Amino acid sequence: FDQMWGRKFRVFISFGMVQTVCVIGAAGQVGKPFVDELLEMKHRVKLIARHSKPIYTSFEERGAELFVMEDLADVEAITKVLEGCDAVVCTVPGNDEVITKLEPIWLQAAVNAKVSRFVPTEFGCHTHALKYGDGVLFDKKKNFQQKMFDSGLGWTLVYTGGFHDYFLPNLRFFDKITTFGDKDIPIYSHSVEDVGRITARVVTDPRTMNKCVQINYCSLSQNEMLSMLKKHHGDDFEFEHFDSDTIIRLKEQAGDGISAKKGAESDRERWGINYVIYVLGKLASFTDDTLTATELYPDFVPKTPEAAISDATFVFPDNK
Repeated sequence: FDQMWGRKFRVFISFGMVQTVCVIGAAGQVGKPFVDELLEMKHRVKLIARHSKPIYTSFEERGAELFVMEDLADVEAITKVLEGCDAVVCTVPGNDEVITKLEPIWLQAAVNAKVSRFVPTEFGCHTHALKYGDGVLFDKKKNFQQKMFDSGLGWTLVYTGGFHDYFLPNLRFFDKITTFGDKDIPIYSHSVEDVGRITARVVTDPRTMNKCVQINYCSLSQNEMLSMLKKHHGDDFEFEHFDSDTIIRLKEQAGDGISAKKGAESDRERWGINYVIYVLGKLASFTDDTLTATELYPDFVPKTPEAAISDATFVFPDNK
């Protein structure tokens, strides 16, 4: 019954319209479950990548088309791939090069190819609701968003809140159980797999054209996270807390190196992100132009934070 309902649900969500979606970044943590769900929904999928990988082969076997190009700044080559696409979705990590150099090229290619919808790399804080100066990385994203709005293309901004791996207490991504700023601020957090599955629905849904979408199924404070950790695994942990004053100071003083365990952003960018989330409390936002996933897809059942925290393999490296 569950499998049958899942298939019917996917067909319903796609509104009976098979779309062609081009994905840049299909091998990433969001890209893999996103493409998997697009294919389950029977959409046509094109993949742009610098190199071939086994994951791309598995997608090709299910019907996806792979276009390998070493130069992701080749606007003419990308334009050709995007011809006939309904949407182009960027699921690559949003670093400086992607946001300031590559995405503008991909946007121009989408304009050239007359793509209907552009979905930039966001998948985190509600950048559209932030003010300039809240964080250096967000300022760059806001600058790109303005270019996208000015392009005349349709757009969708997907805001996921946090990912369980990075926002829930664990020793796989942190050396200590680490907390930040105001521990009572509500944190929206979801599994990467659920983010990919919901995003596949969002970017093929006509209701989300020219809208922000906030994924908002799971919310809890850091204090609630710590209580869950203690409930399931006791309190024999080493803890570290960065208070708000420290976050504000590091936001201004941190350099451009990358020191975080499994980090992708520079230290300066990372502390700007921490400032927005744990000091300003702006991880999620519900503006007039923001739709919520719970309203759009009320029957979706996500993996809860407690389901993750209760799992020893989530909390401990190598389950030790």
